[in-house]
Amino acid sequence: MIQWSWRIENTASILCGSWSEEHLWAPAFDLLRNKVVVDLSVVGRLPEIVIALTEGLYVSSFMTAEGDPQWAVFDRRDSALRTLSVKQGILKLDVGPSPLL
Repeated sequence: MIQWSWRIENTASILCGSWSEEHLWAPAFDLLRNKVVVDLSVVGRLPEIVIALTEGLYVSSFMTAEGDPQWAVFDRRDSALRTLSVKQGILKLDVGPSPLL
């Protein structure tokens, strides 16, 4: 989940982002459908994420307001829910029971 600023990229350019005209969003989101995550990187002094997908597509977070980067990654693969996010500029991993079980 990326709450604030984001962008969708291919290997050569930015396809659209949170500040793009909204009519560009749906076609860019369609490109992401049914793709597989091949890598997740944490980058920067204040951690942001870059999600690499199949077919050379990427989704990047980048906060543009005060406070922490506003993203979270959820892992629901078993009975525990793991949530990776940023608190006070540091990566934070929360583990709790999965709400899906």
